[in-house]
Amino acid sequence: MELIIIGSGTGVPSLLRASPAILVKIENTHLLMDTGPGTLRQLLKANIHFSKIDIILYTHLHPDHVADLVHFLFAAKNEPQFRRNRPVSILGPKGFLDFYEKLKMAYGEWVVVSEEKAILSEVPPYEKIIKNNILINTFPTFHTENSQGYRIEAGGRVLAYSGDAEETDTLVSLARGADIFICEASFPQKVSGHLTPAIAGRIAKEAGCRCLILTHLYPECDRANPVAKCRTQYDGPLIIAQDLLRIKL
Repeated sequence: MELIIIGSGTGVPSLLRASPAILVKIENTHLLMDTGPGTLRQLLKANIHFSKIDIILYTHLHPDHVADLVHFLFAAKNEPQFRRNRPVSILGPKGFLDFYEKLKMAYGEWVVVSEEKAILSEVPPYEKIIKNNILINTFPTFHTENSQGYRIEAGGRVLAYSGDAEETDTLVSLARGADIFICEASFPQKVSGHLTPAIAGRIAKEAGCRCLILTHLYPECDRANPVAKCRTQYDGPLIIAQDLLRIKL
């Protein structure tokens, strides 16, 4: 299993951090979590063409996490080399298919692809699904009404991704014993619907995860020394996400 931080930032334009996107490579499968604006271009910087993606998981439907879905569908429809042995599985929380219907109202046939290329579907919270021998568990995160994080298990390794979240016992369950917990740490001080580095550290400590990666950092959080703030709660292995950072598990 290999992790690539495609975008470690937010919806605020930044030369330091691209919008949220996390890629996980498991044997021959490329799994992408969230596609903020510019994700397809960021993938190219990681030497990954978008046609290589097998699974896309969406945590919620805010623009900074889902904007490049339009780009993905448009490019898949028009790229003659986008040929697949099996369709891309594109999964989102409750409301995802209604969101897609509204995209079709806005963009028409430009975002409609054949089922040979991609299949869009919803996956509810507390669901366990298997794709390409990868176990995917969903947990509600309470950032929005239907937001959810993902716990990925394959080859004896566990990776957990919070997406945007509130501090809850459910989030601790999501991260429990994970080899890597990728957790949002948006602001230095608590903002409703988001976490801070200190809160992320507290969750990681309670969950007993083996390594914590802080991501989704707004500029004010970068300026406020997120490492020092996290260390008030957590003394385990800690990484501040950077775009195109690669980690092998």
